[in-house]
Order: sequence, then C-alpha cells, then structure tokens
Amino acid sequence: MKKVVFMVSFVLMGCYAMNAQDITRFGAKAGLNLSTLGGDALYSFDPKAGFHLGGVLEIPFSDNIIIQPEALISLQGSGGFFQDDLNFWYLNIPVMAKYNVFDELYIEAGPYLGLMLSNNLDGNTFVGGQTFDQTNGLDLGLGIGAGYRLDENFYLQARYSAGLINAIEDLKTKNRVFALSVVYFL
Repeated sequence: MKKVVFMVSFVLMGCYAMNAQDITRFGAKAGLNLSTLGGDALYSFDPKAGFHLGGVLEIPFSDNIIIQPEALISLQGSGGFFQDDLNFWYLNIPVMAKYNVFDELYIEAGPYLGLMLSNNLDGNTFVGGQTFDQTNGLDLGLGIGAGYRLDENFYLQARYSAGLINAIEDLKTKNRVFALSVVYFL
C-alpha cells in the first residue's frame, strides 16, 4: 500500500511539475544589504553596507503560494570590531515560500544556505590581543520578508535573514542581514 501511495504521489508531482514549467519564471535580482555579526555581547559589531546580485526562479505551487529559489552573491560582514571592516563574500541560496496576501503584496519566509567565497579575516587582531583566522565556510539561516509587485515584471522586496552558525569560529558571530531588493522577471 505504501508503494502505491508513493507511486501515485510521484506521478501527480511529476504532472504538476510539467504544468508548472510552463509558468515558471526566471529573473534577475539586485539590492543593498545592511549586515552585522550578532550574538556576542562582549564585542561591538557595527553595521556594514553591502550589496547582493543574482538570479531567481518563481515556481507557482498554487494560486497563492509560490516557491522562489535564488542564487545570490552577497557582501556581508561588519563595519567595525577589528582594525578594518570585515568583508565576507557569500554565495547565498535561499528558498523562500511566498504567500500572496493581495494581488500586488506578498509575504515570504524560508531557509537559506550560504557558502563563504572569500573574507579578509586573515589574522586581524582586536582589543585584547586575540587573533582570529578561522571562519566557517558554511552559513545556514532563516529569512522573512515581504514584497510588492509594481507590474508584471518588476518587484520590490525587503527581507531580514538571521544566520544560525557562527561566521567566525570560536566566537558568537552570526550573520544578520537586512536587504532591500529589486527583481526583474523576464
């Protein structure tokens, strides 16, 4: 019985995927970030201005629910704490579930995976003489946001993302990012 239910579910999902491909849309996304490293009250992490750029897919799941996977290059980090700014470059891959509240307005939430591409942490020293060289190459977190559809192709989005893994090993430094974006669907 379990095999039959599985097979029927698999076939129905396949049929839905074939129908959804006709209305799946691809788009480009760009915007501004305001990021910091939160978590450790002993240190002050100043906000850092950055940006993000990448691509998005919009896959309708129903009339009101849309799945939106993204691939974004993002500059994050902190504007203070060490002698210089902390610059962390990530490839972020969020998968957001969007719910259409009205025709033009939607809310979204979902997880993201971040892969660190580059950083400038190499041996920076902060007050107290400690040196940190190790960053986590991986970031996992959750995002929540909202968006507004200006027309059929242009969207405005606002999102807050909170990391669950320390960006700098052995120090409570979780990524916190507020992002404003413009999305253009082809």
